[in-house]
Amino acid sequence: MDGRFDIIDAFVDGEPVDPGALKSALTDAEGRDYLVDAWLLRNVVQDEMAQESAVPRPARRAARRPWLIAAAVAGVCLVGGYVAGTRFPTAVGSPPVAESPRVETAAAPASSFPVPPPTRVIRLELEPTAAEPGAGR
Repeated sequence: MDGRFDIIDAFVDGEPVDPGALKSALTDAEGRDYLVDAWLLRNVVQDEMAQESAVPRPARRAARRPWLIAAAVAGVCLVGGYVAGTRFPTAVGSPPVAESPRVETAAAPASSFPVPPPTRVIRLELEPTAAEPGAGR
């Protein structure tokens, strides 16, 4: 174009224009045809821009999100296990250990297993101060 219809372009783009210059540009049949073409072209471009902005773009944080979720779950499990271990010291799901009944066994006869004589005897004697409570070294 030779710049005759720049005022029409500015009007279609929503810029402030001189009303007298716009009227003179629209008096010509080519100017009116240019207004219609520019208006249709602007609508097509706006529709394409709206469709492009509607397409979701992959975010960089989306790739990190599964790792953060896994780390949070692991942290919750660790803290929950610690709390459960301190509150319930016995294992969960294991039956309580009952005391076994006392079984008295008879002493084995001396002749069944000969015990060899000791080769060395070690005597331990406590110091007299060690037996007193509160007296230490």
